[in-house]
Amino acid sequence: MKKKKKDAVAIQTRKAENKELDGRFLERITIIGKALVGEEKFSLIPLTVLEQITKSRAPRLKAKAAYGSDILSSTVKQYNKLFYEFIKEHSIETPYNSEISVDYYLSEGIVLLNCISVLPDKAFHNASLVKEAFQQYLPGSDHHTWMVEFLETIIMDAIAFLSELDKHIIHADMTDTAWINPYTVSNTIFLKRFSLEKTKIVIDNANRTIIRLGWILATEEWAYNSISPAKLGYEGESADVPLPIYIQQHAIDKLQKRIDITPGIMHFGVVHSFDESILYLKTATHVLVPYFLSEQKVGYLLCKWFDNKILIHTFLFLTNDGTPEGKMLKKLCLLEKADKEYLRIDTMPHFNSYHFDKDERLSALFTAAGCGSLLKIGHLEEYSKKSIADKDPESILKYL
Repeated sequence: MKKKKKDAVAIQTRKAENKELDGRFLERITIIGKALVGEEKFSLIPLTVLEQITKSRAPRLKAKAAYGSDILSSTVKQYNKLFYEFIKEHSIETPYNSEISVDYYLSEGIVLLNCISVLPDKAFHNASLVKEAFQQYLPGSDHHTWMVEFLETIIMDAIAFLSELDKHIIHADMTDTAWINPYTVSNTIFLKRFSLEKTKIVIDNANRTIIRLGWILATEEWAYNSISPAKLGYEGESADVPLPIYIQQHAIDKLQKRIDITPGIMHFGVVHSFDESILYLKTATHVLVPYFLSEQKVGYLLCKWFDNKILIHTFLFLTNDGTPEGKMLKKLCLLEKADKEYLRIDTMPHFNSYHFDKDERLSALFTAAGCGSLLKIGHLEEYSKKSIADKDPESILKYL
């Protein structure tokens, strides 16, 4: 008897929970519907139809580990946290002076739109008028296409944050979200992780770890970076043949030391450093490939044609010795490597801590040296892995 009583209580609890969820769902689709087409048009939908739509409710959009994936549960939790932090920054503006939460729109909103899109014209009186009012938002519309692209962008941003070239690249499958599959009952982004090809080669008489540069595609195939040596200024036999690009572990370590923000942001930037026509700087021993963050040049990838590959040997921050900007700083200010290390302007976090953009004299000085781009990246401080106390720019002037 006790077990039956417990089962009955559990059933009643589930019914109460479902009733509460249904009520919340109905409330949200009503808010969304009125915001999209106005109260007058939305009120044409009978309550019985709205209740029927409620039965099709999908859960809140979230990520889960794909079946058979070895991705860590902690990574999935991080992904969901990041995903919702990103969408919190956005809302959907409507013609009726309303804004819709993207969180609700990605779940309740799309269920409402999917149900309206398959609604027969004679489902109820004025059903055709209701469908016409919603037409600009339904699947196949420009708005729907834009929302899918927006969702892809947010998904990719979260992927980039959690991916690291020397650990794993995260792959997200959005085909079972309600925006892609209107019949889904899960509304889920499925995650997997993939590892890039790692190998060891002898460089300068020592074994070094190198990683093939690339990113995972939606098809779960690798898109590996490649470039011909000729495009980096090299000449000679077979210079026109594209070669795979590898990055040395040393370069990843230097990137972390000198830029020191979320690894995924930095590593994604490395992969895309070879996308466009490259304004390289060729020397007798190597090539400097500009490296950008937030569309601002912050340094260079030092590359070499090594055997049958292009190898990213190290990373140089813009003020470092070995860069044109570093040489100009020496010419203008007589700053040697030891000076830059002492002043702590040889890494991005410490450079940003001076807030040179607020000092007219130093701002002009660094701009003249070709470091003006560094004055525009203060916003990246929020992604730094370390907290750096603000420094007094006057100390630089006194030192000079």
